[in-house]
Amino acid sequence: MLSAQIKNAFVSIGEVNSTLLPGSLVLKLVVNNQYVRYFVQSTSHNQIIFFGEYTLHHIANVEELCQRLEKIFEKDDILQLAFAKTFIGLDGAYTLLPDAFTFPAKESNNTFNQHIARLGLNMAYEIDETLAGKLKELFNNQTIVHINSSLLNSLPDFIEQGQQKVFVNIEQNHFDVLTFNETGNLQIMNRYGFKTQTDFIYFLLLCCDQLNIDREKAELVLSGEVDIESKIYDVCYRYFRFISFIRTPENLHFSRAFDIFPKHLHFNLYNLGA
Repeated sequence: MLSAQIKNAFVSIGEVNSTLLPGSLVLKLVVNNQYVRYFVQSTSHNQIIFFGEYTLHHIANVEELCQRLEKIFEKDDILQLAFAKTFIGLDGAYTLLPDAFTFPAKESNNTFNQHIARLGLNMAYEIDETLAGKLKELFNNQTIVHINSSLLNSLPDFIEQGQQKVFVNIEQNHFDVLTFNETGNLQIMNRYGFKTQTDFIYFLLLCCDQLNIDREKAELVLSGEVDIESKIYDVCYRYFRFISFIRTPENLHFSRAFDIFPKHLHFNLYNLGA
């Protein structure tokens, strides 16, 4: 068994058996000033087999983040595997634009453009050149994407005819709202910052009012950093008749080590590259 060697501020689930060929494994990783998280997926079984998370403290700038990331990489034997593919998700402000909008052939001014072919959209976002350079230096076969591009690619599969759904992915200080019509075309994707559950529900209700969503009929589907005991869930329960947590896509499975792992947590990360 391969195991990560850094124990300080590190948690993990599952294992990467040394009999598995790295060429059958895919790494899905997200990096920011608060944490480094990653899932390892076995393509031979289409199964998530490992999760690791490093909690970061006292990161003042991107240079310090790059130094910390390099140290983690040097001591984590799983991250050093020669993965068949590596998807790196970065978060931050984004802009959605139609296919007809023409981007330069090469990204400029730190602006990256990710094409969402399924929806006929372009997702534009910024990335620090220093961080991008360090990621390309450390990881082979890597593709840098916006972490919430996975929501755009995967959520249309959860649309059911005649059922209005409001998808909300929640992070520590912000959340993203997505709705689709019955044919799976995106109606809206907006990001809102919040500090309290009062802020959260204000923006969510505002979004629903703007779209004329009937909260007595629509299903609120939650993903991300929320659970049934949280204040966020409690305030949602007061305003929406139907609430659920996002389920695992039908074509993706988790190893038995994840039996009690809440599958709506980090949904946008383990679906990268889907």
